[in-house]
Amino acid sequence: MHFKLITAAESARFDEFMSAAPHGHIFQSYAWGEVKRPTWEPLRAIAEEDGAIVAAASILKRKIPMLGRSFFYLPRGPVLRDWEDTRVFTLFVDYLKQLAAEHRAIFVKMDPCIPSEATVKSLMDRNGFRSVGEEHVFGGLQPRYTYCLDISGDLEEIMSRFPKKIRYKIRYGPKKGLAFEHPGEEGLDSFIEVMKETGSRRDFVIRNPAYYEKVYRILSRQGAIDLVLGRYAGEVITAGMTIAFGDKAWAIYGGQKNDHRNLYAYHAMIWERIKWAKSKGARWFDFFGVPGHVSEDHPLYGIYYFKKSFGGQFHAFIGEKDLVLSPFHYFLWNRLFDTGRKAMLQAVRLRRNSRDWFQHHDKAFGGSR
Repeated sequence: MHFKLITAAESARFDEFMSAAPHGHIFQSYAWGEVKRPTWEPLRAIAEEDGAIVAAASILKRKIPMLGRSFFYLPRGPVLRDWEDTRVFTLFVDYLKQLAAEHRAIFVKMDPCIPSEATVKSLMDRNGFRSVGEEHVFGGLQPRYTYCLDISGDLEEIMSRFPKKIRYKIRYGPKKGLAFEHPGEEGLDSFIEVMKETGSRRDFVIRNPAYYEKVYRILSRQGAIDLVLGRYAGEVITAGMTIAFGDKAWAIYGGQKNDHRNLYAYHAMIWERIKWAKSKGARWFDFFGVPGHVSEDHPLYGIYYFKKSFGGQFHAFIGEKDLVLSPFHYFLWNRLFDTGRKAMLQAVRLRRNSRDWFQHHDKAFGGSR
């Protein structure tokens, strides 16, 4: 088996493997690595056998201040042609260890896009990985739980599979005058305004405008992203970004303003996003994150119920796993740097509450997803 890092010249071949693999993900695509620059440095590794790629990973390298070290993160990776071939995973991990040593990485973090199954967990345990505590109910850096909708068949078939109440809500807004548009980059300002209002209402951390613009600009080169706006009485009241890669699509960012909530505009926008996903050849539509199975008294039950109500399948991924290569530095990272990181995030939240930071000149804060 042959291992190597690829250059941009092989990006198409890399993405072809990623998009065709059963557990491939947009976060493992070549383009997503470009989205994460310069906060992260992307390294793309492949394993070849008989001239074919059998495993690959988009590795995000991040330097750790003061330590002169780094760590590796494989968002939704690695991707294997066949996870049942345990030999491939073991050999690929050995290569990751060598690469990590070259880059002075103290640990390798991964959260493959695979179900939480005993056999895979055992495989990762045997190769030295340890489970990481979840930072919040959604999981760690990526959502651990989600609902995925089967969107095979034509649009009429998909609509017929929805519960009756969902079909009613999807159709209600458009009957009352709600209209959708796909304006491309010109719609970014309206999208950001919707996200700003949604974030203030829900009190969750959302991205700065520069990040949304970067995501759209890079992924739009490959036609892998759609920006949709829902307009009512001349005003944009809902907006979303959907991404597609291979046979999957993700409702990655979206929101709704406070006015006209009675129109079920977000339900109708989900249908718009599904239609776009179908046009890109997607078989699965991922609602992108729920807080696990929660009861009605849970503060996030509304999010859970909304995504569940469309009739998709609940998925629980294996979660974050760390391969510790330097126990001493890993201890420092978790105990000292983690405290500083959380303090920084809290300071950012306080700053967002004190001023309108959604100005296009604010480029200071970057994220990990």
